[in-house]
Amino acid sequence: MAVAPPSDSGDGRDRLKRCIRDLSALNALPSLCVGRTPAEALEIVADALPTALDCELVYLMLPGDPADERGSLRRAPLSPDELAEIRAVTATDSDGADAQLFLSGGRLFCIEAEIPIGGERGRLLAGRRTPLDPETDRVQVRTAANVVGTIVESANVLEVARRKDDFLAMLGHELRNPLAAIVTAVELQKHRRTGGREAEVIERHTHHLVRLVDDLLDISRLARGHVELRSEPVPLGSILERAVETAAPLMSRSHHVLEVGEASDIIVQGDPVRLTQVFSNLLTNAAKFTPSGGRIEVVVQRVPGRVRVSVRDNGAGISPDQMDRIFEPFVQADRARDVLRGGLGLGLAIVRNMVRRHGGSVSVHSEGRGQGATFIVELPTATAARTPKPARQPQPAAARAHIRVLVVDDNLDLADLLSEALQSEGFQTAVANDAGGALARWRTFLPHVGVLDVGLPDLDGYELARTVRAEHGRGATLIAVTGYGQPTDRQRAADAGFDVHLVKPVNVDDLIDVLDERLITQEE
Repeated sequence: MAVAPPSDSGDGRDRLKRCIRDLSALNALPSLCVGRTPAEALEIVADALPTALDCELVYLMLPGDPADERGSLRRAPLSPDELAEIRAVTATDSDGADAQLFLSGGRLFCIEAEIPIGGERGRLLAGRRTPLDPETDRVQVRTAANVVGTIVESANVLEVARRKDDFLAMLGHELRNPLAAIVTAVELQKHRRTGGREAEVIERHTHHLVRLVDDLLDISRLARGHVELRSEPVPLGSILERAVETAAPLMSRSHHVLEVGEASDIIVQGDPVRLTQVFSNLLTNAAKFTPSGGRIEVVVQRVPGRVRVSVRDNGAGISPDQMDRIFEPFVQADRARDVLRGGLGLGLAIVRNMVRRHGGSVSVHSEGRGQGATFIVELPTATAARTPKPARQPQPAAARAHIRVLVVDDNLDLADLLSEALQSEGFQTAVANDAGGALARWRTFLPHVGVLDVGLPDLDGYELARTVRAEHGRGATLIAVTGYGQPTDRQRAADAGFDVHLVKPVNVDDLIDVLDERLITQEE
């Protein structure tokens, strides 16, 4: 290939100024591609390079099977024939020297550079009708090749991460379906007072599995920014009380001594569910790493405008090399031991994210292995809390006898078990396993309440709800049951005509509370 002579247009100073200007434009390209898919990033690059390089031809060949070829000539996309011609020339040129091409009846002077993408190499060819400067133009083309490689590699990494998050979210959702049937079966045994110790073991480990699934869903939502927080004044004491209830079974089995400081008169601003999750995660973590008979303390201290809550244990402790990474996702202090204790290494990552989103901070201190650990959470305080609603009194079974409930779920085991559980509490029930069967059963059973799975095979739960509303009005209470629980999911259910939104696995007692509320409303 012929080597192009240097351009004699303009002086060296002007060329240098243009080079600096165009290099600045090239280095701004990555910021335009942040958060883009690989295809979107390439479109931005292909559109920007002719201007940034002040050239008429841009040809990109990116490694793959098959290779990804694209480019433009005088702002028009390269035709298949032009791509084939460039491919043939560059395939025989392995020395990276400058080239002359004859495309569309005209001669182009070109400079070529390798595009580094991981361990592979692509090619960038840039050309114009006037000779290119062998110094400034070559610097620009090589810089552009490196920038393109960085953009493509970063976009590919982010795409893999996004697919991983999508997979985790889908996995968590799919795991909820079999878990819902197991949880309902266990609760039915508990209501019937059958099963004995075996049922207690199943219940304990099922709730542990539910917790793992919730962590999977939370970490994928956090990664995609899909967790929305409710903000309200709430007593810190009630948050700690609910957190202790969550961790109590684990502590009880290990005979831990738990001491919780007084916090009933301290008000924090935030989401009570998520703040409870923060402290239950910390307490559960302390219980997992504290030996039988160990001590766990929750110390509450007031500081100006904030409250400091320390969760201390005298357990396994944390080595210095793990202190900086303990809050990262999927990191565990001692993986060999943690496998036995259970967990995915997500709890502390969720804690850090939730605390930060509440305007607080979290840190950890440990003297080392065997010296225990202290996790310190600081949160802003608020001034007043809403008066909590009094707990609703459960209704006697006789009062529920006239309430008809239609359970619709394509999981036959779950539908039957949920129906049995409601019958044991005094409700009349019927079961359907698809939308068509539900509509037919509705016309004969005339339920007061419909408990509808959203993911039905023929007609989804949203369309079923709309059809029920169109045919039967708003007299009945519709309860959506789904594996998705984000605010957008709840809004979609409300738009379809649902009155209540429950997330799988549904707690039977929570469902009964909703039904009792329906019963009281009817009586009023």
